[in-house]
Amino acid sequence: MEPTPAETTNTEQTLGELLHECASAVGGKNFFLTLAETIRSTREGILVGEKKQINYSSGIMTWNKTLYADNWRLLVESAKVRTKDGNILLPTEDKRHKNILNMIRTLKPLVFTVKPNNSEDGEGFSFSALEVIDDKTTQISPLFKAMFTMPMDVLKKTMV
Repeated sequence: MEPTPAETTNTEQTLGELLHECASAVGGKNFFLTLAETIRSTREGILVGEKKQINYSSGIMTWNKTLYADNWRLLVESAKVRTKDGNILLPTEDKRHKNILNMIRTLKPLVFTVKPNNSEDGEGFSFSALEVIDDKTTQISPLFKAMFTMPMDVLKKTMV
């Protein structure tokens, strides 16, 4: 099985190119943006808990791990923080270090999968929330940021 666009990201691929590939895998830019808008209008209660899916007009997004409110809020909060190197793992002296480290350990295996309703629209794509570089470096995946925290006007402008 061939890796999906989100699984093949590298530093040479721009976010715009990645978004374009993912949009193509679900039927195009409009279907992709519909999903992003649906995510933004979804209450946190739907994201956390046992259901593990969001239905949107052109497909479904599922994830493989139950999300709990405290970890979810910390993940989203971390995605909004801008650091020079993108590392969300704070120094051990920081009082939030332990909470973030526990969130990373818990959500490291979290993978979101997007599938269009109509198989003719594409095969869909998957993406992780976190990119663990090494023991001291963890970043929020660019696709997670785009799907969950990037303002819609910025997302639209970023798409190629």
